Amino acid sequence: MGKFFRFLLFRILPALALLIVALLGFVKFEYGRGKVYPGFGDEGTGSAKTEKLITLDYPPGNMAIAPNGHIYFNYHPLARPARFTPATVFEWADGKIQPFPSLAAQKQFQGTFGMTIDKQNRIWFIEPASFDFEHTRISAYDLTTKQRVEYFEFPKGAAQFGQDLRVTADGQHVIIANPGIFSFTNAKLVVYSVKDHSFRDALDGHSCLQPEDWVIQTRFGRPHRLLWGLVNFSVGLDGIEISPDQKWVYLAPMTSSRLCRVPLGTVLDTRLTAQQANKQIEDLGKKPLSDGITVDASGKVILTDVEHGGVVSFDPATRKAKTLARTDAIWADGIVTGPDGAIYFTDSAIPAYITPTSGPPEQSVLVAHRPYHIYRVQP
Repeated sequence: MGKFFRFLLFRILPALALLIVALLGFVKFEYGRGKVYPGFGDEGTGSAKTEKLITLDYPPGNMAIAPNGHIYFNYHPLARPARFTPATVFEWADGKIQPFPSLAAQKQFQGTFGMTIDKQNRIWFIEPASFDFEHTRISAYDLTTKQRVEYFEFPKGAAQFGQDLRVTADGQHVIIANPGIFSFTNAKLVVYSVKDHSFRDALDGHSCLQPEDWVIQTRFGRPHRLLWGLVNFSVGLDGIEISPDQKWVYLAPMTSSRLCRVPLGTVLDTRLTAQQANKQIEDLGKKPLSDGITVDASGKVILTDVEHGGVVSFDPATRKAKTLARTDAIWADGIVTGPDGAIYFTDSAIPAYITPTSGPPEQSVLVAHRPYHIYRVQP
């Protein structure tokens, strides 16, 4: 036994330690590298009027606005807010916040991410499987009756990291952004058919969907990394939007300098493979490192600037971006154009409480950074 322990101590354990060090070094080199983003050419602060419209106890994530001006929003699931509050999805109307669709119905949600309102007066939610359950789920509620009218669970492993979604004007197709796992797996654009509950990967792995090697910096004062610096917080296709004329799907990976688009008809064409559809993606130009995306009434693409708490307008005609506003937001997240023409966005404040492993933050950490806000920007 003495010889065995000496062999284990002096041969096996050192070899194992070297193997672990080599593996960690590979992970750091392959997935932890990144450069500071130099910006997109517009370093102005913008002149748009900005106000803190809604004040909250927990960080908001995404939002949607109905034609009547009612604002729907959720608490960001990265904060795991359901541990501390009975409701995580809300409706804001006439200055008052109420659980949506009701307090009793909150048990139907497990962790909503993206949301959108379609032309059929339904609000859609997506809940990715990456948040502690096996199946990504999408659901829709009628805004008048507040009853759930659509529900679908993807098979295990399908659309697993679905972050955001948009619905075509006819209400027949749901377009889903699936960013994958950082740089480990391909980002995809998924199309779901409301009529027959089928789905497919419409785009897969194109550079306009994938993250680039940038390290996100925020005013919170540190680069955005995970696993104690081993893995860069590098996110692929996160923001998507359909143009008002239904011609284009805009593609905005978070950790990417590029804004791209693809014809909506291309992603809806079931005869095309993802690789064939990839060939019709168009690179429009440089953007900030962004999270949320919307389109205003003039057709300009509006993006959040996560590094500067900002809002940026991108003109597809000139292919130029300009800053509308910069705020004290820690992480400008979900964004939407309101019926009044104003731009609304959430500050999810992710760098303030995210842990090295993306695990649930302590309530004391969340409380320390109160209050959280939803902003309104008047262009």
